[in-house]
Amino acid sequence: MQFAFRILGFAARALLLLGALCFLLGGFLLWRGLAFQGAAVETTGTVVSYHETRDGQQLRYRPRVRFTTATGEIVTIEGQLAATTQRFAIGATVPVVYPRAAPAAGRIALFTDNWLGASVAGVVGVVSLLAGLLIRRATRRGTP
Repeated sequence: MQFAFRILGFAARALLLLGALCFLLGGFLLWRGLAFQGAAVETTGTVVSYHETRDGQQLRYRPRVRFTTATGEIVTIEGQLAATTQRFAIGATVPVVYPRAAPAAGRIALFTDNWLGASVAGVVGVVSLLAGLLIRRATRRGTP
């Protein structure tokens, strides 16, 4: 019985560590996203093509978006996410944000492209922290 409590204690500590790391990662990604958005200019772009890459046996697509900056410069960027399907039709209009000083660092301005990573890391962090705390509490109550 003592061995089982030791394993549960280890699992609780591992979950607490995982939760803390994921929560910190989510906070960092959120901070970077907010910093980028704060200094960015919003516009719309047009999906002009896809960059195809192989990930093992699977083909992945990253959209290429062309937009015009406030100064009239025409810029083409690649989306941040590669998906197994083409997310947008060629010619589709998508929102874009870009730093005024570096338009080539622009991004597609959708939730999945900018905030999904921070959201998932934050949720995994909170769930892991709660699970670790609950397991730790249960093992402390049940120790002989």
